[in-house]
Amino acid sequence: MAFEVRFLETSRGVRIAFSVAGNGPPIVVLPPWTSHLVGERALSGHQLFHDLLTEAHTVVRFDRWGTGLSDRDRSDFAPERDQEVLGELADHLGLRRFALMGPSHGGPEAITYAARQPRRVSHLVLIGSRASALSDGPTWTALRELILANWPVAARSLAAVLAKGGDPDDLETVVEVFTMSVTPETAVALQDGAIRDPLPDLFSKVAVPTLVLHRRGDELVSADEAAQLAARIPGARLEIVDGSAHAYTVGDVAALAVRIRAFTSGAHRSPSARMSSREAEVLALAAEGCSNAEIAARLLISVRTVERHLLNAYIKLGVRGRTQAISWWLRHEVGNRTA
Repeated sequence: MAFEVRFLETSRGVRIAFSVAGNGPPIVVLPPWTSHLVGERALSGHQLFHDLLTEAHTVVRFDRWGTGLSDRDRSDFAPERDQEVLGELADHLGLRRFALMGPSHGGPEAITYAARQPRRVSHLVLIGSRASALSDGPTWTALRELILANWPVAARSLAAVLAKGGDPDDLETVVEVFTMSVTPETAVALQDGAIRDPLPDLFSKVAVPTLVLHRRGDELVSADEAAQLAARIPGARLEIVDGSAHAYTVGDVAALAVRIRAFTSGAHRSPSARMSSREAEVLALAAEGCSNAEIAARLLISVRTVERHLLNAYIKLGVRGRTQAISWWLRHEVGNRTA
């Protein structure tokens, strides 16, 4: 996946760092609480997640104003300013219509924009999000004090939840991303702004296809909270997957990417979508009981390529993994040949 950081100067004179990669219909990924376009690349699942997403989409990512490589000088922390940045970036890139992905803290922002701009948003994807600010009340009061008193210690406490279930190095990487991407003063100001200006009651006005995707063991946002969020958005699709990391680029990222691509492509409504000849060949060997290594050896391709073909097959068939894909193959392909 090619990577290049570019900059947009907004109408307020703010420089926003962004990146564009891939081909296909655009999907804009909102930053969570804080972000750093370069630092996040060290997370264990970052490359695979975005590689899978860029196979089907032009992926746009950017650093929130006040964080990462974007201008750090920010005094107005109203969520409306973030809405402005999103709109101006879409205009700058000529995106007339795009899918919108809101992970964690970016979820409420994504909901607000989708409700207010239904003609611009084709699909809404929410990951690890809930209907209100991710932390408030006594929990936020204590965490706020810790952030301002000792940001590295607070960052480590947060990283233990965000990277749970990831690779051993992910915890340290999340700590580094936090401390390099934002000052403690800006971190608390962003959260204070979200609490002071709670998400407007726009849920019922969201009129675009919506996927609420959630990891079952997420300790920051519970599965029940994800279900409540999905229930408030008309026609929203709720999918709970295994895993415990809150950060979407940690843990089993392929499971998330597969579901996002299936949703935005409509494959979940078209289980008979055609596969390429190579994808069908790989799936046929899997149905015969071959391991990925055995398939790679027989077809003279890498194991990584085998995995990629299988993931593409899952997406096109609208299934959730190897077992379901093989079952589909045996019913539709082998069954038709022997009938």
